[in-house]
Amino acid sequence: MRFAGDLQVRYDIACTGFSLPALTVEPLAENAVRHGVREKPDGRGTVVIATRETPDGYEITVTDDGPGFDPDRLPEDGQMHVGIANVRERLRQIVDGSLEYRSAPGEGTAAIIRIPKQ
Repeated sequence: MRFAGDLQVRYDIACTGFSLPALTVEPLAENAVRHGVREKPDGRGTVVIATRETPDGYEITVTDDGPGFDPDRLPEDGQMHVGIANVRERLRQIVDGSLEYRSAPGEGTAAIIRIPKQ
């Protein structure tokens, strides 16, 4: 509501037969807005939250159509993001899952959670 018509959120929920630790998707969605959509010159864009089942597990993806970044470079401040580190640790410890980022300058960003079937 805060972003009025500047932010579109789409859901593509193909499956729901899995559990995630609390506060797993929220930081990824916040980053998609803060570092993705809001960094576009017009501050407008779309975030998509999607799920899908794979032969080995489940994928939960949060994508944005923002400016993207070079994932091989540290942030300008040289710091790793605490929220992302916390998400990775919760996924690893609680559901033996992982978090991967795919991005490139000018192409947006995708945060991909993978959790195995148990």
